[in-house]
Amino acid sequence: MFSLKTPGFAAEIYSVPERGSFSMCSTSIVILAFLAQLSPPSTDPQAKAEAQSLLTEGSGRYEKGDYAGALEKFNAAYAAYPSPKLMFNIGQANRDLSRPVEALEAFEKFLAGDLDASPETTADARKSLAELRNSLGRIRIDCETDGAEVSVDGKSVGRTPLPQPIWSTPGHHQVTASHALTALALENVEVTAGSVQNVTLRLHALAIPVDTPPSAQPAVAPTPPAEPDMQDGQRPVAGREGWWLGRRWTWVAAGSTVLLAAGAITAGLSMQSKYDSLNASCGSTSATRPGCTDGDIASVSTRRNLANVFWGLAGAAAVTTGVLFYFEGRPISAMPVAGEMTGALARVGF
Repeated sequence: MFSLKTPGFAAEIYSVPERGSFSMCSTSIVILAFLAQLSPPSTDPQAKAEAQSLLTEGSGRYEKGDYAGALEKFNAAYAAYPSPKLMFNIGQANRDLSRPVEALEAFEKFLAGDLDASPETTADARKSLAELRNSLGRIRIDCETDGAEVSVDGKSVGRTPLPQPIWSTPGHHQVTASHALTALALENVEVTAGSVQNVTLRLHALAIPVDTPPSAQPAVAPTPPAEPDMQDGQRPVAGREGWWLGRRWTWVAAGSTVLLAAGAITAGLSMQSKYDSLNASCGSTSATRPGCTDGDIASVSTRRNLANVFWGLAGAAAVTTGVLFYFEGRPISAMPVAGEMTGALARVGF
């Protein structure tokens, strides 16, 4: 460790062992005891102190091999106090995390902004920058539409026109451009180290519907309802017109039920009347009231049997009425299942 004097500030440089795929004869990380003065000279002491604390913590993590944690602290320090010296630390952390594009950008910002850096630190930054450039390729992006947002693999790289080619790692990449009221433009590109690949993106305007007032439509005479389509094996649904409301046979069955029930009641009353008459006239076998003859008894039995028959028929008609009420008016299809014998054997479905 040795001391490096800068105008009005002191800095310490710690030697760091070689990391990653980039060889460096003297890799170093700068720990600023007091950050370099920015322009204008008036700075926030609290922000500077906060950045110094974050820088010290990040340097400790870097020495322990926690490059991700170190990069987080270095970025936080730069956000609190944007000194270009911090870009050297950020570049080293990104390089050791195998993020060569981000490392290259950080070293470029360090060399462009920190004019009072030590010759050793500047030489290390230039060496790292040269090695990174040799390992990367570039993509030159052309787009006829100015102001389009350009992204490489989903990461924004700026808006058109882009003055310089974009640095990229070797391999397959996806380049997109988007702009308001245009469709997304997308191109795939294969990048090799040390080469420059050209990509042209063309944006096409989206079709915007224009609201036009509806034109007056001529009056059209109402058309009669179309006849139902006759499909194979089907008959049209019964109409809903007329007093029967599409249930003609239901009403026939219901009427039959009423008539048969009336007949049963009539036969029952006739039987009861005959029985009461016979019971009053010949209910006993006394001398004055002899017993009933076989013909008298048979007449009562006949009326009873007739009443029972009517009641049975009325019940059957009532059941038929219920079945017809459920099924009548629905489409019925019949599908022949016996080959050429159409209608000889059919399956009927409701």
